[in-house]
Amino acid sequence: MKTIGLQNIETLARQESAKLHHYFIGVEHLFIALTQLKGGLTAAVLEHHGLSPRFVRYSIRETIGRYEDRRFWPGFPQTPRADHVLQMARAQAGDRTSSESDMLLAILDEGDSVVVRVLREMGANTNDLRRTAANWSAPLEPQAPEVPITGPVALSDDQRQVLQLMFRDYGEVVIIRELTGGYSGAQVLLVRPVRVDGRIDAPVVVKLDDRYAVLYERRRYDLHVKGTLPSTTAHLVDAPVVPDKCAVGGLKYTFVGKLEDTEPVSLREFAVKNDLQQLSDLIRSLYDVFGPAWWTQRKPYRFGTWREYEHVLPPALVVEATFDDQNQSASIHTLSPLGTWSRTDQIMAGERVVLNGFTVQKTDAARDVLYLAAGAQPEAINRSSKVEVRGLDVANSKYYRGEVIAHITGRVVRTRDDLLLRSVQSLEPEFDLRSDRIPSGHDTVADLPNPLLAVPQLLDRQISGFLSMIHGDLHLGNILVGPRSDPWLIDFGWTREGHTLFDWAMLEASLLVEVVARLMPPGWSGVWGTIGLLDSINRGEDRVFREKHEVARALTAVVTVRDIVRDCLGIPDRWDEYHVALALIMLRLMGWRSEGIDAQRLAFLVSALSVSETQTPSQIGGQRSWSETTTDMDRTEVKPDDL
Repeated sequence: MKTIGLQNIETLARQESAKLHHYFIGVEHLFIALTQLKGGLTAAVLEHHGLSPRFVRYSIRETIGRYEDRRFWPGFPQTPRADHVLQMARAQAGDRTSSESDMLLAILDEGDSVVVRVLREMGANTNDLRRTAANWSAPLEPQAPEVPITGPVALSDDQRQVLQLMFRDYGEVVIIRELTGGYSGAQVLLVRPVRVDGRIDAPVVVKLDDRYAVLYERRRYDLHVKGTLPSTTAHLVDAPVVPDKCAVGGLKYTFVGKLEDTEPVSLREFAVKNDLQQLSDLIRSLYDVFGPAWWTQRKPYRFGTWREYEHVLPPALVVEATFDDQNQSASIHTLSPLGTWSRTDQIMAGERVVLNGFTVQKTDAARDVLYLAAGAQPEAINRSSKVEVRGLDVANSKYYRGEVIAHITGRVVRTRDDLLLRSVQSLEPEFDLRSDRIPSGHDTVADLPNPLLAVPQLLDRQISGFLSMIHGDLHLGNILVGPRSDPWLIDFGWTREGHTLFDWAMLEASLLVEVVARLMPPGWSGVWGTIGLLDSINRGEDRVFREKHEVARALTAVVTVRDIVRDCLGIPDRWDEYHVALALIMLRLMGWRSEGIDAQRLAFLVSALSVSETQTPSQIGGQRSWSETTTDMDRTEVKPDDL
C-alpha cells in the first residue's frame, strides 16, 4: 500500500491554513490535506461510503470560515487538539514512519473535532469510516465505471463522467428528456436508472452544473432545506458528485412515487399543455404545502431595498483591469463592498477605480470575466455591489469562489445605467428612453414612469415587510409537477432567509414572461393590451375573470399570486412593498434572452407599471385606502379586440 508521510500532509495543511488566512494548524486543516492527496486512502474511504472528497472539503471550509487577511503571530502554531491528534498518529504508527492512514485513524478516533462533527452532519457514520480505513486493502486509485448512458440528450465528456459516477452501481442510465425552464446555464435531466439485473428504478432528476455551483447548492440544502420539506416532495439525496479533475458536478433529486406514475414536468411545460385553472390551483397548492415551513414562519423585517434586491440587477460596474499602478490620478475612486457608489451614478464610464476587498462569485474563463460582489454567502446583501472585471487572464489564474481579492485596479467601461439602456434599446422602443415618462399605448393606462430612471430611488427605499425562509429563485423551471399533480421544488442554490415577497415577485415575473407573453398578440400593441389588464388587477377589478381572451385567462394565475402576496404583506394593503420588488425583478427578466422580444418588452413595461404603483400605491379591491393620489382618466373597459 502506498505510504504518504506526515511531512507532506503538514505542508498541505499549512497551505490550506494560509489560503483561509488562519495561520495556525488545526485538525480541520490536517483532514483537508488528507482529502487532497492524489490516490490517497482518505479519498478512497470517503468515495467508498458515497462521500465526495471535494464536498467534504467544501463543507469543512464553510463551517470554519475565512479570517481577515492579517497575521497576529509568526509561523503556523498547532492547536492543542491538533497536537493531540498528531501524537495519536505517531502512537498508532509505533516503530513505523507515521503516514496518512495513521493520521486518518487518529482523527476518527479523537472523535470531537470540527471534521467529525461535519461528517456526522452529512450523515456519515464515523465508526464505519474508521473500520473501512483500518481494513483497507484494495488499490487506492478507483476508476469511474463505464456505465452505458442512452437517451436523446447530448452530453459533454465531463457530464457523462458525472452521470457514470452518480449511477456507478447501475447497469444502464436512460435519459428520458431534458427539463426546460432554467436560466442559470445548468442542465436538468429526467433520468431513469436501470439495475444490473434489468429492473427499472423510479425516475430521478439530475442537475448538472459548474462544480462550485453544485457544492454551493448542496450546502444550502443541508443548512436551510433538509428537514423542512414535506415528505411527499422532491429531496436531494446522496453527496454531490464532483470528480476531482472535472469542471462539472451533479446533484440527484428523488421523488416519492410509483414506477407507473406520470413523469414530472416543469411548471412551465405544464402551463403550456394544461388548463390555466390548473396552473392557478398548483400555485395555491405550492403555498399551502411549503408555506408552513417557509413563507408563513416569518418575523417583522425593516430593510433598505438594496439589501435584498440590488443583486437582481446588472452589475454596478464593468471594469477593464489595468496594471499601471504608478502615476495614478488623484481623482481615482477607491471602492469597497456595500458602499453607496453601487446605488448611485457617481462613477462614470472612463473613470479609474480601485476595488478593495471584493469576493469572487464565479469565473468565466471563456469570456475572461471575474464576477465580484460583497461576500460569499447566499444572503442577498452579500451579492450586492456587483462588479464584472475583464482582462485578468482568468483562464490561467487561480481565482476560486469565495476568495477575497485584496485590490484590483481598472478603468470603468460600462455602468449599470449603460447596461440597462442597451437592453431596452434592443427592444426597438417607440418612445424616448431618456424621457421621464413613457407615453401610454392604451386607453385605460396613464403615462408610465421610466423605470430606468427610477432604479436609484427604488434601491434607496426603506421597506417594512417580513423575513422568512425563501427559495431565492422561484421561477417556473424550478417548480416541478409530480406524479399526482403535486408541486415539487428543485435548485436550492440561493435558498436563504430573506424578504418573504421576493419569491412571489419572482414567480409572477416568470409567469408573465414565460406564459402570458406567449399568448399576447405580437408587437407593442399586444404588450400594451396586457398592461391594461394588469393595471385593472392592480386596481382590484375582476375583468380578467370575465374576459374570454387567452391572455386574460392566463392572468388569473397572477391573481392567485396576488392573493398569496396579500397574506404576506408586512403592512396590510401596503402594496408598494410588493411593487418595489416586482419592478426590480422585471428589469432582471428583461435580460432573459431565451424569451422573445415581446416577452422582454412586457418585462420592461410591467416594471414601469410597478414603479407607478410605488408612487401612487393602491389597495387591491378597488379602494385607494391610504393614498390621496387620484386620476381623472376615463377608466373604460378593454375589449378582447383591444389586446
